[in-house]
Amino acid sequence: MGYDLVIIGGGAAGFAGAMRAMDFGKRTLLVEKNQVGGTALFNGALSSKTWWELAKDFDKLFLTERGYQVQAFTFSFEEFRRIVQQAVQERQAQMLRQIQHYQAQGLLDLVYGTARFVGPHRLEVCPHDAPPYEVQAPHVLLATGSRPRLLPDLPIDGRRLFTSDHIDQLEDFPPDLLIIGSGVIGCEFASIFSTFPGVRVTMIEKAERILPAEDPDISTTIMQNLEECNVRFFTHAQLKELRPDGDTIEYTVQTHLGEIHHEKASHVLIAIGRQPNSEGLGLEVLGVERAPSGHVITEDTRTSVPYLYAAGDLDNRQAGFVNVAEQEARYAVERMFGQVKRPLQYDHLSWIMFLRPEVAGVGLNETQAKAQGYRYRVVRYGYHLTARGLAMRTRRSFFKLITTDEPDPYILGCRAVGPQASTIIGMVALMIRFSRRVSDLCSILQPHPALTEGIQECARALLGEAIFKPELHPE
Repeated sequence: MGYDLVIIGGGAAGFAGAMRAMDFGKRTLLVEKNQVGGTALFNGALSSKTWWELAKDFDKLFLTERGYQVQAFTFSFEEFRRIVQQAVQERQAQMLRQIQHYQAQGLLDLVYGTARFVGPHRLEVCPHDAPPYEVQAPHVLLATGSRPRLLPDLPIDGRRLFTSDHIDQLEDFPPDLLIIGSGVIGCEFASIFSTFPGVRVTMIEKAERILPAEDPDISTTIMQNLEECNVRFFTHAQLKELRPDGDTIEYTVQTHLGEIHHEKASHVLIAIGRQPNSEGLGLEVLGVERAPSGHVITEDTRTSVPYLYAAGDLDNRQAGFVNVAEQEARYAVERMFGQVKRPLQYDHLSWIMFLRPEVAGVGLNETQAKAQGYRYRVVRYGYHLTARGLAMRTRRSFFKLITTDEPDPYILGCRAVGPQASTIIGMVALMIRFSRRVSDLCSILQPHPALTEGIQECARALLGEAIFKPELHPE
């Protein structure tokens, strides 16, 4: 049985690649091990972000400077979970509707199962409900994604000791949650769970601060906000022992100063990163080059085998974002069929961290600019200097621009920390993508009152032209 393209993995990257192949009228086989949508829907981007949106709405009950006071309320973990599942199911239904459309046209086959190479251009497909069979294709796209990295010798049961893959299996809010790791995933779930009454969160991080990949001012802001929500931190610390004991989980933490803390928790979330799903694909048959971490090494999405491509969490860029996975998969399909119209570029990659508050970024942060040897300039501008920020009654919210060091500089990166941060960052990504200077950002006619005026004023402040001078208005 022959196809123009075989795609292994039906998550964000695999689906995007399949739809691009449909644009070109290419007969495609899509092999998915579990559920169409993958981590992007069920264990990551959509499910956790729906939880975050619900927590953000719920948090408004406790605001004290809005002219109202809530006297009584009820809430239900089961009902929250139902709403999250509904959002996920609606998105998956959209994906399946498109797949079924192209199935009816004879362009796309979907198989639930696994696939592995048995020779050049040859794969053995193993459906869950049928005998294995062999297919051939001139092109193959690997989009098998990643899974949570685990601690050795730690028994994961998916209920009391769990990863981000198991959130849907929880039966109620964990009263005393230990989160091991304070990267994006750990801080995201700390932001979610700490919002709800009766939940105490403790975080352990081996680095000196949480969110160690970001600049210290962002880490400090998030840490201060989480501390106000009953989150405790052990930073620059190590987990020495963890042992389930009846209804509790006992653990021991050692700080960098040698202090020993014996603690208890009801639940433990492991959030120490992710690892690629590169096993069981038969890559050794082809001699595909892989990094020690297991990531498939690519150059513009193509692997060391010319007809084999990889996209998303599997490749060695390790971006970990749905938008990157989709873009890489689309580009890979364009490249394999000679339809590339523009190069694949990452310098304007924008992202969101759903924390307390929302954090969005594009390009380099200050730490990265320094590490890469740039002569750079940096400026911060508070939300409180914008009309919309004042109307929203924001606090600890700011914009931050990193630029080249010249009279009319180029933008190297931007961070926005505060409500609706993600709605702002796209404009800066566009400026970076098309190599526009800071003066171009200063001259755009922004809507009023809008937070985008803040990033414009931030750019003006860098040039000494701000309407509201930040040095005269400390928050």
